[in-house]
Amino acid sequence: MTLTTVTAVEALPKTHLRVRLSNDRTIEVDIREYLSEPGYEPLRKVTVFGRAKVSAWGHGVSWPGDIAIPIEALYRLSKEQAGKAWPTQKFNAWMQRHQLSAAQAAKALGLTRRTILYYHTGAKPIPIYIALACEGWEHRQLKAA
Repeated sequence: MTLTTVTAVEALPKTHLRVRLSNDRTIEVDIREYLSEPGYEPLRKVTVFGRAKVSAWGHGVSWPGDIAIPIEALYRLSKEQAGKAWPTQKFNAWMQRHQLSAAQAAKALGLTRRTILYYHTGAKPIPIYIALACEGWEHRQLKAA
C-alpha cells in the first residue's frame, strides 16, 4: 500500500487550499471550519494563511506557529465538500440524537467499532451509503416506537 502525501500546496482566496497529492490528484478544500478552533485563529489573517506550505514528509499542510492540518483531514473535507462523503458533524449528530456509543452504532450499522471511531473523529471520509444506512436505521426505530 502506497502512502499518499502532499507534494504542493497553494493558498487560494478566503479559506481555500489547492493541494497536489503524490498520486497525481489535486484537491481543493475550504478549511473555514478550522478557523474557529483553538490554535488556528492566526489563519484568519490573509498574511498568515498565504504562507501555507507542505508539512514535513508531506503529511499535510502547515503554517508558521506550529499550525498544521493532516492530509487525512484535508482529504475528508474535500470529499464532504464535493458531496462524495457524509459530513462528520451529521454522523455525530445521528449518534448523539440516538444516544449511541461507538459500540452501539457499530452494531446498528453492521460495522466495526474501529470504523465508527474513524468516522466519529473525522479520520476517514464517511461513504454516502453510511448516511443512507443511518437514515434507514432511524426510520426503523421510529416505526418500531
